[in-house]
Amino acid sequence: MAVTGGATIVIVEQSAAVQELIEQALRNDGDRVLVTQNLLEVVDIARRVRIDLLVTELESRRTLVGQIRPIQPDLRVLYVSGADDVVPQADRDHTLTSPFSLDELRATIATRLDRTT
Repeated sequence: MAVTGGATIVIVEQSAAVQELIEQALRNDGDRVLVTQNLLEVVDIARRVRIDLLVTELESRRTLVGQIRPIQPDLRVLYVSGADDVVPQADRDHTLTSPFSLDELRATIATRLDRTT
């Protein structure tokens, strides 16, 4: 199912600079953006709101995503990794490696949400 403008996107990112970059890009594109560094808060959000896309660090893929999938089985995820991170083969199509440009970020998010660019 394609998601058009106004998607609900949750960002869980420890780096304030990366978090701010992602948040600004998404807000400028008209999306509803929720930002937190608290993993329990994300699970609470998932219980109350349909999340169209979760943007999180690669390290969170097992713990956080594993807790949210039972609540939202169709959850779409975009992992953000550092240049030195080892990205498992299964996650490569869902991972954006830092540093990245705003254009790369927008294109990757559009792909994850099945938006036409």
